[in-house]
Amino acid sequence: MPIYKCPLCSESLTLEQRSYLCENKHCFDIAKEGYVNLLPVQSKKSKNPGDSKAMLVSRQQFLRQGYYDFLVRDIADLIRQHGATRGKVDLLDMGCGEGYYSEQLAEDNQQLNITAVDIAKEAARMTAKRKAANQVSVANTFDLPFFDQSFDYALSVFSPLSGKETARILKPGGVLLVVGPGENHLRGLVEHIYKQPMGHKGNPQALDDTDSLACLEQKALVDDIVVSGDHILDLLAMTPYYWQCTPEQQAALGAMAEIKTCLEFSISIYRNISPPINQTV
Repeated sequence: MPIYKCPLCSESLTLEQRSYLCENKHCFDIAKEGYVNLLPVQSKKSKNPGDSKAMLVSRQQFLRQGYYDFLVRDIADLIRQHGATRGKVDLLDMGCGEGYYSEQLAEDNQQLNITAVDIAKEAARMTAKRKAANQVSVANTFDLPFFDQSFDYALSVFSPLSGKETARILKPGGVLLVVGPGENHLRGLVEHIYKQPMGHKGNPQALDDTDSLACLEQKALVDDIVVSGDHILDLLAMTPYYWQCTPEQQAALGAMAEIKTCLEFSISIYRNISPPINQTV
């Protein structure tokens, strides 16, 4: 598995019993659930960055119902198509949330060594508790605690990312899969919140900070689902729309027996075209 880099001095971290230590004696203890916090206090912009526990629990309850299973199958197929077919490979799940994608991909492909990171401590705790990845840490995707060219694959599902930082930790020829909302994603839900819903525009600027990631493929994945009962509010609570929704709208959605909505995912696949570290250009 890729070696952790000390977030304080950039030296290698070595596992000793239940702690990671570097030669400068910086120490990071492994929590009882199995994750390690590699996000220094001075690097936080808020006391508890990332998704809240309530949002993560709602997402976990919603995803357990299988509504996004077709997305996971497509991601797994794309990983195979772009090389993960023989031998062990290292995949970094950036912004792993409560661990759904890491867990599903690990069950699908035994060749994947999965490392999961999230800026939210509760997300790392939930991912580690369900043993969804080989190693889990609290970390910022814009300043990852890994050495250059450590991973064969990187995955970002609805998570902020830095193209430059992702290219740095990917091996030459490594693959990045980015999943974001398509234009009509969750339109059936949004129509109950906004009078004039606007289509998603995605985040096309996320990779503008690097020329090292070449786009191989872009595709849309679309399906219609019917969400019923309490899962309607779970769906609402796991999205940013929750904060735009009035108490009256929440009550109305909670009283509905079911809701039909479109799921539209935008998937982009990139290859790292950076040269090996020891290669001069």
